[in-house]
Parts: sequence; C-alpha cells; structure tokens
Amino acid sequence: MMSAFKSIFKDELEEHIALRNTTSALNTRINIRVALSNFDRYLVEIGVIEKTIDEGIVNGWIKQLLEINTSRTVSVKVSILRKFLEYLRFCEISVFIPRRPKCTDSYVPYLFSEDEIEKIFHTVDTLEYVKSRPTSRYVRFMFPMLLRLLYGCGLRLSETLSLQISDVNLDDGVLWLKHTKCNKQRFVPMSKSLTEILRGYIAAMGLANNPNAFVFPAGKTDKKHFHRRAAEFVFIQILQAAGIYVKPEPHKRGQCLNCFRHLFAVKSFAQAEKNGRLIDDSVPFLSVYLGHSDMNGTEKYLKFNGDMFPEYIERFESYGDGVFSETLYEE
Repeated sequence: MMSAFKSIFKDELEEHIALRNTTSALNTRINIRVALSNFDRYLVEIGVIEKTIDEGIVNGWIKQLLEINTSRTVSVKVSILRKFLEYLRFCEISVFIPRRPKCTDSYVPYLFSEDEIEKIFHTVDTLEYVKSRPTSRYVRFMFPMLLRLLYGCGLRLSETLSLQISDVNLDDGVLWLKHTKCNKQRFVPMSKSLTEILRGYIAAMGLANNPNAFVFPAGKTDKKHFHRRAAEFVFIQILQAAGIYVKPEPHKRGQCLNCFRHLFAVKSFAQAEKNGRLIDDSVPFLSVYLGHSDMNGTEKYLKFNGDMFPEYIERFESYGDGVFSETLYEE
C-alpha cells in the first residue's frame, strides 16, 4: 500500500484523489497518486508550511521532473498537478497554475530486423517452457499465435488479448475488434495462411464451441483473458532465449510487443512504395486500418531507424513534415 501524504496539503490531496477516483480508470488513478505523491514529497523537502503554492514552488518541482523524466512524462505529471491546483483554488487557497504543458513526441520505436524476427518465431515455436505471471500452462501454445496476430495484422496488444471467439470469422478471415482505443470498433482482415493457423489454434485449444471464451485465456477459466503485463513478461523471456534482448535505456520503452505494430506499419508503407503507390495515398487507408482517430495518430509510425529502410527514410520524413502537425500532449 502506498504511503500516506505528509505535507501541509495532505488532507486536500486525499480529498482530491477521492474525487478523481470516482471517474477515473484504474491506471489513471495509479498515475494520479504517483504524481501527487511525488509533489507531496517535494513540498516536504523544501519546507512548505503555509497553505499557499506560488510560481516558484511549481516551477521548482517541474525543474526536478525534467532532470529525470522524458518531456512526455513531465507533461502528464504537470497536467495531473494542474487538476489538483484547480481543486485548491476552488477551496479558496492561493495557488499558481502553470500553463498546459506541450511536448513533441520524441518516441522512436525499436524495429526488429528480419533476422531478429526469424529468431523470435523460431524461439517461440520451439520453446518448451516459459514462466508466466500468473502461471498458465497454455502460454507456450498461446504465444506463437499471439505473436503471429500482432506481426501479421498490426494489432494493439490490448485489443488482441480482448478478442473472444465470437469476434473471429474464420470463414471470411476477419477479426472484429470491439474493445479498442477510443472505442473505435473495426474489422481487420487476415491473410489466408494466418486464418488457417488461427483455425488450428482455436481447435487445439478446445475453444471453437464457446463463443464467449477469450482467444487467449488467462488460465483454466476462459472468463478472463491473458493480461498485457504478463504477456510483456513472457516476451522478454523469449527475446532473452533468442539472444536478442536489449536492456532498455532509462525512461525508454525499448523492445516490447507493440513494436510489432510499428513494424507492420513501416513494412506496409515500404510495400506500398515498392508497388508504386504514393505515401499520400497509403496513409489514409493505413490510418483507418490501425484504428487511429486521425492521420496525426499515424505520424509516429513514420519514425524509424534509417539503417533498416534507408531508401524510404527521406521520403517518409518529407511527407511527415508536410502533412502532420506537431504532436502535443495536453490534458
């Protein structure tokens, strides 16, 4: 359990968090408490004993954040603080509220090379034992299928794990994604070979006659799906077994299952260019396919290491500069 607040604003912090908890998802609630706990410790460290927060206090905290966090993380934390400061102002406490933070998205995904992809699938197909949290005897059967869906369809990890048997149309080779980011349902086609692999997997797992079962069950029960954190934990073991694991740099995402989605997007752009289709014509279709609200959401998929696709890097960058606006992170 997280420690209680200790600053002069401890009561207001708890009251504010209680209010936010009524309308926030679990991950958001955790982020709010972590950020405000950090601010609470800062207030104690600098010796704030009066119920007032001036510009110097706020800017001092932000300066500390910038020393150890990415600009995006700082943006999120300051946005959380803004909400708390607005609450204090509502309580008639004198506070300084900073501007909404803005930052460019500097994230560049790790893209697996063809050799690394080959090693990953060879490892996952031949691995006899892998740890999972929580323990599941189905992991070594599920993961070859999970990785193929991520690699072959460019799906988000969360929407893949949320798939139920009723969402799978094996006759037409189509997935119905219902639990997606921003609640944007969509249909995603599969190749014939991937459809047949999925058909065999569903039959082998004994899931075919249970439309409500999850394609990737958590364990003996099919009422819960495998958790994304558990999936990332297993994936790291696969990378280690394949001999290609790279420890992430501080505050960097590094290798993760979402990298398959980025690779899918980049290879789709590359294939379109190879077939003579202009990027201008490809981006709108891929944006819809990936489930983005607009083409700005697709912009980050044009970022990659030029060593992998040197013939496309210049064209992608020039296209991005002309079409996409600066990516902002605001509350």
